[in-house]
Amino acid sequence: MMGRMKKIISAMLCVTVMFGSVTAGFAVLGNNTAEAAKVYETPYYYNQLSDAAKDIYKTLKAAVLECEKSVKVKVNQPLGDNDLQQVAELLVFHDPQTFNLADVSASTSRDTITFKLVYRYKKETYDKMTAAYEKETKEVLELLTDDMSTYKKIRTIHDYIVKNTDYDLESATSDTVYGTLVKNKGKCDGYAKSFSYICGQAGIRTVTVIGNYKYEDSDTMHMWNKVYYNKNWYNVDVTWDDPVGNIINNIQYDFFMVSDDDLEKTHEEENFSFEVPVAEDSTKDYFDVNKKYAEDYDSAKAILKKSVYSAAANRRTSLSMKCADEELFEQMKAYVLDKDKMHTVMAYAKENKNSKLVSELYLYGFNEDQYIITLHIFYKNTDLENYFIDPAQVDSKSADSLARYGIT
Repeated sequence: MMGRMKKIISAMLCVTVMFGSVTAGFAVLGNNTAEAAKVYETPYYYNQLSDAAKDIYKTLKAAVLECEKSVKVKVNQPLGDNDLQQVAELLVFHDPQTFNLADVSASTSRDTITFKLVYRYKKETYDKMTAAYEKETKEVLELLTDDMSTYKKIRTIHDYIVKNTDYDLESATSDTVYGTLVKNKGKCDGYAKSFSYICGQAGIRTVTVIGNYKYEDSDTMHMWNKVYYNKNWYNVDVTWDDPVGNIINNIQYDFFMVSDDDLEKTHEEENFSFEVPVAEDSTKDYFDVNKKYAEDYDSAKAILKKSVYSAAANRRTSLSMKCADEELFEQMKAYVLDKDKMHTVMAYAKENKNSKLVSELYLYGFNEDQYIITLHIFYKNTDLENYFIDPAQVDSKSADSLARYGIT
């Protein structure tokens, strides 16, 4: 994700060393663009900048939005050792609107810093891209009604991105809000910046978090979000809630509104020079809020049974539950893998006269780190397209089993 971006940070680190002793405040010598009067349009980390760095950031952002190739800033007050580093990080990593910035360098002449800016796209192209993602954002905002709680709005934004985005490492714009919202192809930074941008336009405070995800004894750079709700911060990883697979209607909430403790097995923050807000509360994740969180074996079995019954009554194809600890998770894994026990659960749900559930068939998935169990269930005389993105990928044995119940 971050390889291309490191070049800019390295350049700005050099600038920081060069100008650590320069005294200055800032008067803009180029054009300025008025900031849009929208709630939380400025990234959260802007508030951690010094006054001097805030002026530089606003000047450079205005220049980037106009695709200016050179900006001069007059210096009148001391620059901190970290100021330019933070400005670079904010523009490159955390501001969804400045994705067009490809490189930046700086030089001094007496009391003036001259910034040279290089872009990914010409201004005409960038303006069209900006108009396109703003149009898509407006459509998402129209889904957020006045009677919705803030929690529901956060979930609606999360769900929209998951439903409408394919994870794609090859697309040239997958790291941008444009690629994710307009081209519907994104990777972690595209997902996170899009979530942050839409939430900001909806008046919901968010941050983008840079870090690592831990996978098979290796760390890979990753980006996700924290969102501010009801006076607390919560983690939201939209990328990891967008499952890669052949099952449709499979939005996950494994990483929705979770605490830092919930992420410690899989995520590690490494946010360079900004201070990331702490997410301590663990009572607002999807499973707690929707009563799908089990603390003991009896309640876990009851939740599973009730969840299957509810899904069958409403013709949903996917359901999930979360266990409090590893021991309970292992017990419930064994339960789900026991065909006799699951036949009893499915037969109970099948009793609903409207369900048309196929009690003998189900798929299962286990999130070993978050202790989450997911089931996918099937209904008689339906189409494979109701369950699979590409029915042709279904193996012949499974296809034959499904066909016996009219699922073709």
